[in-house]
Amino acid sequence: MRLLVYLSPLLLTACGVAYQAKPITQQQNIENIQQASPTMDGFQAFVRAQSPMVSWPIATWDLDSLTLSALYFHPALKVAKSDYAVALAGIKSAGLRPQVGLNGQLSRSNLANGDINPWSYGLQVDIPLITANKRQINIEIAQYQADIAKIQISETAWLLRQQLSFDLILLAEQQAMQANLVRLQKAQDSLLAAYQKRLDLGVAGKSDVLPIRLQRDQSAWQLQQLDLQIHQTEQKILHDAGLTAQTNLPFNIAPLALSQILKARFAESNAYADAPTIQNTALTNRMDIQRALAQYAKAESQLRLEMAKRYPDLSLSPGILYEYGDKIWSLGIGTMLNLLNKSSDLWAHAEQVRQNEAVRFYNLQHQVIQQSEQTYMKYRDAANLLVTQTNEYAQQSRRKAQLENQWHQGLIDKTEYLQTEIQFYSAQQRLITQQANVIRALQEIENIMQKPIALSQRAMSTANQPQEVPAK
Repeated sequence: MRLLVYLSPLLLTACGVAYQAKPITQQQNIENIQQASPTMDGFQAFVRAQSPMVSWPIATWDLDSLTLSALYFHPALKVAKSDYAVALAGIKSAGLRPQVGLNGQLSRSNLANGDINPWSYGLQVDIPLITANKRQINIEIAQYQADIAKIQISETAWLLRQQLSFDLILLAEQQAMQANLVRLQKAQDSLLAAYQKRLDLGVAGKSDVLPIRLQRDQSAWQLQQLDLQIHQTEQKILHDAGLTAQTNLPFNIAPLALSQILKARFAESNAYADAPTIQNTALTNRMDIQRALAQYAKAESQLRLEMAKRYPDLSLSPGILYEYGDKIWSLGIGTMLNLLNKSSDLWAHAEQVRQNEAVRFYNLQHQVIQQSEQTYMKYRDAANLLVTQTNEYAQQSRRKAQLENQWHQGLIDKTEYLQTEIQFYSAQQRLITQQANVIRALQEIENIMQKPIALSQRAMSTANQPQEVPAK
């Protein structure tokens, strides 16, 4: 009993901190999500640290400021950072040395053999010895897992930025089309009024007025639909930035000028001049390539670990025994013998895992090369069609100016000019659509290379440090 009294403080110390339950506070989470706002002090400090060039408070939101909001508020990035924290903790746990064992023994004799002392006390220490560098290999495996998780943070941040880029392109296209439809509908109203006067005078028939009225009604319906789509796109931008519409409307988003963006990007066309350039950049710069390489390195370390397990670990067991008056010391050694399985069975699965990672990496390279060719072809065809649409638009613009001049001089009727103006707005619609298609194609090239080339190139630090939305 005295031995247990002496060992009790040691056992209690070994227990460490007691477990404490921490249930999820669902209502608190809901409040944090709903109340997340760019006006928070934590977000301001984050913006200052990541991009000092951004003015505060943010009056209009562009791609860079929206990306900063997503990096701070979006839960997808928080999950990636949490996975990275788990992986870092795994490195520490992988480096822990095995625990030393302690065994005690207490016996009592009936003195039948004439023993000097009826009591026997024993103490033995078990010291495990890890062989074949297994502990260091475990640390390497954990480090590779942390590298994979860290790359996943950057990849998640990139995907958030890309989604916002496509949202802004769509919004710019919708807004440009909205302005076009307003002007088109005004021209159609003027043309309809002119034909209505002709109808009242008996110069024109109902068959002349009806198509114009149908076109005007169709444009009005398209404009109504476009207003709804713009509102939905603005809300999607808000959500992709990690915010909710409950406390963050109205949200002033900086408009994009499609033609100016194209002009600036075409001046730097060497970044996407041909498919080999895109392929070389993608194969050396993409984060999924880096992640796949880290996964393969991890598989190799796992194979090394399995091969190292051929060498069994040892256990030294020194001890001392006070046995019925005699003092006895001892030294034992223990190990595990693998007599039931072949040595090759220990690493056969790990070898197959490594081969699987190699095949996956080959498949990833194949996909990147194919996607590089496809995206470049898509961009090239879209750019060629844009040239055609631009020439058509320029021709319609010249014709519109010419007929407008003739109309003011009284050489032609107003209806003839209005019909030409409507044709001009139709050509402008096709041009807007094609400009947006080219920018989207550029954005896909950017995504393949994972290198900013389309909407913004503002320098911004990587946000790998965990940032939490403050609680209410």
